[in-house]
Amino acid sequence: MARAVELPSDYPPPGMELRLIRRFVDPTGKRFLEIGSGDGRLTREYARLAKEVVAIEQDRAGVAIAREDFAVEGITNVVFRTGSAERVRMGGGAFDIALYSWSL
Repeated sequence: MARAVELPSDYPPPGMELRLIRRFVDPTGKRFLEIGSGDGRLTREYARLAKEVVAIEQDRAGVAIAREDFAVEGITNVVFRTGSAERVRMGGGAFDIALYSWSL
């Protein structure tokens, strides 16, 4: 079971960021590139709708948490990569949506 995480008080309520994404694009069936995925908090919001997500994060501890939580939750369409976006190999062709997590 995923860990119950208490979010900082300045974080938006669950679902709000997905609503913001949907203002601009329907994430259903899309291939995402997410830069700055952290522990996967935002990734989780849209991953179940997406075809595939490549999530990049420099913080190895955050990626480890996300990988563990996503495995427990059965989210299998997300590939987490550690490192900088300039150096991470992504493969798989073009992305439909590129998302810089900190921009929401």
